[in-house]
Amino acid sequence: MAAGEASMSGEDRGWVSAAMAKVSRWQPFESPRERKAFLLTWGSIAAFVVWYFAFNLWPFNFETEFDYQWRWHVIWDYRGYLVTGVGVTMYIFAWSLVISLILGVFCGIGRTTEIRWIRVLSTCYVEIFRNIPLLVQMWWAYFGLQELLNVFVNEPLGILILIPSIFACILGLSLYTGAYMGEVIRSGIRSIPKGQWEASYSTGLSRYQTWRHIILPQALVIVIPPMSSQVVNIIKNSAVAMTIAITDLMFYSQKIEEETFAGFEAYTSGTLIFLLLTLMTVGVIYGGQRMLNLKVRSAT
Repeated sequence: MAAGEASMSGEDRGWVSAAMAKVSRWQPFESPRERKAFLLTWGSIAAFVVWYFAFNLWPFNFETEFDYQWRWHVIWDYRGYLVTGVGVTMYIFAWSLVISLILGVFCGIGRTTEIRWIRVLSTCYVEIFRNIPLLVQMWWAYFGLQELLNVFVNEPLGILILIPSIFACILGLSLYTGAYMGEVIRSGIRSIPKGQWEASYSTGLSRYQTWRHIILPQALVIVIPPMSSQVVNIIKNSAVAMTIAITDLMFYSQKIEEETFAGFEAYTSGTLIFLLLTLMTVGVIYGGQRMLNLKVRSAT
């Protein structure tokens, strides 16, 4: 341990110390009022769950009123299905997030550039993929691309190349989300005052350096709140993947219902897991924002 510490340079030790100081100072809530609202909301939900399911103190008995017998033990018996589904859902989310962010950044820059043909292409991309339903795009990526591949590649060359359903899902979800992210980033870029462009050029910075060091760092911080909504939408929209035979969380929730006929328990569990994933994602985003001291402020 001492040898490891001795091998660290002064700069490395300073960086580690600064990071640990930020972690120790990090507070999950911006104000006591926000903390009270969080505790009141989720404390009430937790109290209701314990109140009803543990003590059965609701004014009416669900089992007798609706002739339904709770079978929550089924969810525990089939927990492997849900864990596998969560893994597939997060795999789709991770790849779709990376690709859609890249598309969104380039599209946002393209929508604000002075080069006309790039601006036209970016506008066409946004207007096409933003205005076609996600389900249609995913089906086209799965069935339509396969037909095109058969006509232009498989049949002429006498080979067989199949498009995996997971690839079609990630492609459709990324193109759909990237169009929305492009508009969000475009709004962030437009919010940067023109004087900052002029000031950067007057100091001798090139256009590339201006984009990299002046414009994009500010624009990406400004758009954190609306971008967070788009990131969460990736998780929620991934439920559509079940329609092209992807074994995600929604697929396994339906499979549990088919095998046990415990539809309420299966879909409720899937719903709660989706809610947990989205809340964790939002928490990571805003927690990272607070730890890195990325305060969302006006660009004026």
